[in-house]
Amino acid sequence: MDEYLAKTTDPKDQVLVKRMNQIIAKVLPDAEVRLSYGLVGYFQPKQICFFGINKQTISFYPTNKPIEHFQKEIAPYLSGKTTLKFPKDVNAIPVQLIQKIAVWNLEN
Repeated sequence: MDEYLAKTTDPKDQVLVKRMNQIIAKVLPDAEVRLSYGLVGYFQPKQICFFGINKQTISFYPTNKPIEHFQKEIAPYLSGKTTLKFPKDVNAIPVQLIQKIAVWNLEN
């Protein structure tokens, strides 16, 4: 996590990184957090989810399994086959949806 934060130079993006980590860590307190594919990844012990901050959005990658299960809920955010994109605004992050997906992915 510190490594990802260190390469994130924009202070606003650093706030978003910290917030996304808080959101996910709250429901995955035992997950190992590590950089994978250039993203922050959560493993327990399998891959649960990833996120990254880019120039325009926060990208959340829940892996393939939850996409169909949460099809209706993720529709406004789905970009491509397995990427959810959120506006770069702390108040626009769908906290409950992210947590619900993370927990579901852990259990399934």
